[in-house]
Amino acid sequence: MSSQTPSSLLSSGASCSAESKACTSILDNDLYKFTMQQAVRQHYPNTPCDYRFTNRSPQLARLPRKALPWLQQKIQDMTKLQLTDDERLFLETRCPYLTKDYLDWLQNEFRFRPEDQIKIHWKDHPRDSQESTTDDLIEITIVGEWHHVILYEVPILSLVSEAYYSFVERNWSYEGQFEAAKDKAERLILAGAKFAEFGTRRRRDYETQRIVLQGLVAGGSSPRLGESLSQQQQQGLLTGTSNLHFAHTMNLIPIGTMAHEWFMGTAAILKDASQANQVALDRWALTYPGQALGIALTDTFTTKVFLKTFRGALARDWTGVRHDSGDPFEFMDRIIQHYDEDPLVGPELRRAKKIVFSDGLDTDLAIRLHQAAESKGIQASFGIGTHFTNDYRHLDQEKSKSPAMNIVIKLHSCAGRECVKLSDDPGKESGSVEAVSELKQQTGAE
Repeated sequence: MSSQTPSSLLSSGASCSAESKACTSILDNDLYKFTMQQAVRQHYPNTPCDYRFTNRSPQLARLPRKALPWLQQKIQDMTKLQLTDDERLFLETRCPYLTKDYLDWLQNEFRFRPEDQIKIHWKDHPRDSQESTTDDLIEITIVGEWHHVILYEVPILSLVSEAYYSFVERNWSYEGQFEAAKDKAERLILAGAKFAEFGTRRRRDYETQRIVLQGLVAGGSSPRLGESLSQQQQQGLLTGTSNLHFAHTMNLIPIGTMAHEWFMGTAAILKDASQANQVALDRWALTYPGQALGIALTDTFTTKVFLKTFRGALARDWTGVRHDSGDPFEFMDRIIQHYDEDPLVGPELRRAKKIVFSDGLDTDLAIRLHQAAESKGIQASFGIGTHFTNDYRHLDQEKSKSPAMNIVIKLHSCAGRECVKLSDDPGKESGSVEAVSELKQQTGAE
């Protein structure tokens, strides 16, 4: 792991808890990183790529240099991680779509090599556009063959967040987190919503996610006086968590399919994004036949472009779609209309289709979306992240909001070509002006 930071900083003391359990298991990561790793290894082996870290709101929250020794040590400690026999048995039982060949490779050959794959340096960045003063902004680059470095994104994001809330923003406590999570789960379940915890990447820290999941489980299993069995069965459900480690240790169902990078990388490798949605879906289905993981992400190059491909047998055979940007209610209407107008789907089959909502959800919005889906005749479930695992208030008298960091790591290039994401929300677009323009021309996106 290279860095332009003075070596003296690497041995200085850190105030962050040395006992943090973050990233002490290879499974402390989201399921879809492993499902994509298997697919990338099958279809795009030995493909060079790089990922880049972005802090979308550096004026609100940034990692200081004093946090670097702890962060680098935690990343370096990832070299010790490997799939244990017990963890493998869990994956074989809960994730039967992960093949023996892949699990053999993951357990016996795959290892993190951050000294070769992670680069960290600092860049001067204005604190305010009206000021001439600058401050340090951390830059993180991940470099290597795609299937070897794909697992870094979620752990590094979670470590950056944990470092910030240990070294900088410390005016908070765990008090009330269990009760708040339990209350959220009870509200969602009473409303009939099916939901999963998706909060690993931007969690406040490892302990928060553990406490929150305990609260969600408690809220999900709380009996309600006077309710019949049939009434309880009509209610909602905590379907699981995206985090494989907590799914393993807490006996929950792991949840996840694919991310934007699957489509972004495919487009770069093809050198023509016009066919990327079709090829990405077809190759995914080859890796996961029988719709084992049949929820398609729609917005990488905009949902409008995606739906030009997602017709006929694709629309009929895939279980459903995931919403991750743009207005969710408009998205629901668009998907329902799309299914209804497709001759191989139609209104009757559409009622069995599912939309997974995963963009900036809180309890109230998830309930509203569930009610809308119920009234319009389509299945809905919800992946809720930051609202679960980084929902805090300061300890001062005003109890003001202690906001989560707005950080991402995105696939920047693949096979020597820049990767682009458009999204249904201009604020989530990534890529240079030239690359975005070229992709829009190729796909017909506006």
